[in-house]
Amino acid sequence: MRKTFFFKIILLFGIMFSGILLLLLLFVACMGGGAESNLYIPASDETVAAYQEICSETGIPWDIVLMADVLLAEQLGQRIEDREPLITSLQFCILTVTEQEAYEEEIIENGQKYQVTRWKDVDQKIYEGADEICEYLNITESWFSGKSIQDILNALEEKREEDQDEDTDYIQVLTVNEDYEDVLRNRIGLTDKNRDTVLSMHNSQYLAQVYGYVYGFDEIELPELVVGDVTRHELAQVAVSLLGHPYLMGGKSPAQGAPKGPLDCSGFVDWVYIQCFGTGVSGGGVPEGVVVSGTALQWYATTPVSISNLQIGDLAFLQDPAKLGKGKINHVGIYIGEYNGVKYFVHCAGRAYGTEDLPNGRVGISRLSGSNDYNPVTGGHFSPAMKACNFRYFRRPNFSFRED
Repeated sequence: MRKTFFFKIILLFGIMFSGILLLLLLFVACMGGGAESNLYIPASDETVAAYQEICSETGIPWDIVLMADVLLAEQLGQRIEDREPLITSLQFCILTVTEQEAYEEEIIENGQKYQVTRWKDVDQKIYEGADEICEYLNITESWFSGKSIQDILNALEEKREEDQDEDTDYIQVLTVNEDYEDVLRNRIGLTDKNRDTVLSMHNSQYLAQVYGYVYGFDEIELPELVVGDVTRHELAQVAVSLLGHPYLMGGKSPAQGAPKGPLDCSGFVDWVYIQCFGTGVSGGGVPEGVVVSGTALQWYATTPVSISNLQIGDLAFLQDPAKLGKGKINHVGIYIGEYNGVKYFVHCAGRAYGTEDLPNGRVGISRLSGSNDYNPVTGGHFSPAMKACNFRYFRRPNFSFRED
């Protein structure tokens, strides 16, 4: 049977934008801060890390989920520690369940007749938000303690196996509802004022500042292109337009235009493909037993290719997700071409690739061995140089370029 399941930085020295300053003053006033209250700190570093980890798996901006829970907890007289980030993340999810029916079809191949089993869609149901998804899975809020998105996917698979038979199968697709305003209002239940606060803080990157970032990336220059009709070179141009962009675990910006904030490795890959094709690489699903992550979703949405047959736009991975040890993190980058026999990859990498100004990591171009400061797309150089990245696995996304 088949299975399918579908996120310049510098250390915080001060407030650089008037809109952000206004938010700071607003929150200091709202929280009753006096002379010693310089910043509104909504949660501990440990809590923020938990939200970033959950959101890196679901593809939802971590700051929206965190602030939604902070303000909802305030509305309900709770603490942020009383909230469950996975439940709030699910409020931004849409589960589509398609019922399929088997039928037999006769085909002729090499002069021989064969009976093959085909599948056709006969019904489709959509479950929006945590309440409807939980009802479909027959689980309650108490079930979520200590759970991850992988546990949700496992529960979905168990439900599928429970419902299917020889003639009926169910395709479950879990996607993100990007109408954040609607979710905050109608799913999470924030007041209009609190909803506007969440979106304002997200757009201003306030939390990125509070937890060690000031996001003020220079305006990027994207090549003129027609979305859905691009060359491989144009994709490479888009990818290197973010050189020096900051890294943040769980950072996603699944929309066209300049990123809303720092990115992680899979978030960077999806951003590049969204600019070129209107949709990211992440999608499909992962086999049972494989931990869900942005890199895993991209791995299983692509097909293997040998290093000798690499084409610009192919993805490069450090590890096979099926062989990844518990607690280990994978990494992904984009192949952008070869120069003088050397292959180059652009990727958004973490602290090991950080600089004094970008201590948490950045977008840069690496070779498989030796440091690099050469940009094969523009022919220029960048600084500081990027360490090597020993990518070992290579896979091709299912997109058609103009020259294909």
